[in-house]
Amino acid sequence: MKRFFLFLCATAVCMATAVQAQQRKADKETAQWRYELQAAVGQAAQGSAMVRVWTYSSKPTIAEGQAGKNAVHGIIFKGYPNSTDGTRIIGREPLINDPAVEDANVEYFNNFFKTGGAYQRYVSYIGNGVPDQQIKVGKEWKVGITVIVLVDQLRKRLEEDGIIKELGVEGKLPTLMVVPSAQWCNKNGYMQTFDNQGQTESVPDYQKALLNSSELSQAINAINARMANRGFPLKDLEATLKTLKSESAEDAMLTSKAGAAITESPIDILRRTAKADIWIEIDWNTTTIKGGSQKTLTFSMNALDAYTDMSVAGVSPSTSPAEYTSNFQMPLMIEAAVQGQFDPFCSSLKSYFDRLAKQGRAIKLRVLTWDDFDEDGLMAEFDGDELHDIIEDWVAANTVNGKFGSPDLSPSGNRMTIEQVCIPLQNEKGRELDARSWARNLQKHLKNNYSIESNLSTKGLGQAQLIIGGK
Repeated sequence: MKRFFLFLCATAVCMATAVQAQQRKADKETAQWRYELQAAVGQAAQGSAMVRVWTYSSKPTIAEGQAGKNAVHGIIFKGYPNSTDGTRIIGREPLINDPAVEDANVEYFNNFFKTGGAYQRYVSYIGNGVPDQQIKVGKEWKVGITVIVLVDQLRKRLEEDGIIKELGVEGKLPTLMVVPSAQWCNKNGYMQTFDNQGQTESVPDYQKALLNSSELSQAINAINARMANRGFPLKDLEATLKTLKSESAEDAMLTSKAGAAITESPIDILRRTAKADIWIEIDWNTTTIKGGSQKTLTFSMNALDAYTDMSVAGVSPSTSPAEYTSNFQMPLMIEAAVQGQFDPFCSSLKSYFDRLAKQGRAIKLRVLTWDDFDEDGLMAEFDGDELHDIIEDWVAANTVNGKFGSPDLSPSGNRMTIEQVCIPLQNEKGRELDARSWARNLQKHLKNNYSIESNLSTKGLGQAQLIIGGK
């Protein structure tokens, strides 16, 4: 009996030693990071990626055990391209594009990817890790296994550990609002008209679109969830529309008592009410194919500066739209459509807003005079200086680095326009500035120092108009 017990102990030790030796060999092979990532067919939850990882190893069993490590490593450092096998699955950029990051954090990643390390919290296996395919390549094996990687959770871990910089660490993130594009509204019949000084113009009717399109709400919520997960503050389109609905028509449209009005479109009014820095316009198209058993989805989004309408970032539709089963789930399809471009998109938004913080936000200032103000208009003198020079000096002192476009003064002197007026994002009290709040200070300056009355009106967030001589 004693001999049998000793035999069992010896056998257990040998087996443990063999397992340890195999694991050491596996770790040694994995340390070379010899693998390939490929987009896999199937649906992963929002914030996740389904991939097939091809691992090279001298033994198939070793490759099977290391597939999870390779998949997580690939999501972090390599990414994977769009599929080329007819499945039309969009690829993904790596979480870290700079190889120097891995070299600078060798100890961190050695611990992260060690056997039983933190990497395993962010990967799960499809079909219990059974290989999809095993291919003999020379003296080794190429083993394919499909896995799901929790990409958003992985990114958050790397941010918390200081490996990836959080978007909001330096400075403030822009406030966003997601809306359907004008092209999408037009092709789906969600447009409205308004009178722009005698000319009829058409703009999107967001209220009608939200009431009639269930896909729109799903699409907006999907993008809102992704942006919120990255820390961006959001304004909700539907909630802002409800705020507008409670306002009277007289409050919604601004006019001056002399009829010199800035006509605001419904979109201008919505922007002024929402006060979002960036509008993300989304557009998509779904087509039923193969007798209704599948659909194709093409999706794009474009970020616009709400003050200037300038495009600052975008996600382009794939050249070949992805095909999905008839069990179409809009949020998951959008996740698949944007996954390869989402990180660069967010980084572009942050970089643009960082530039605004340093260089100022561009607005437009118009200054006019009433007919009965002074016959010399803006060329009238106050304390020895002409009024247009007084205004220009104030603008120079209240813009970032004194930066603004050349003033355009009409020959009659009753009108001046200044483009590209670069105002700070915040005032000295830390409160946000838009065209109205900034121009309000000019209005106070003229009244307090020169007893000049004026009327202030705005168009959207980025244009202010001051009419001298009345209020």
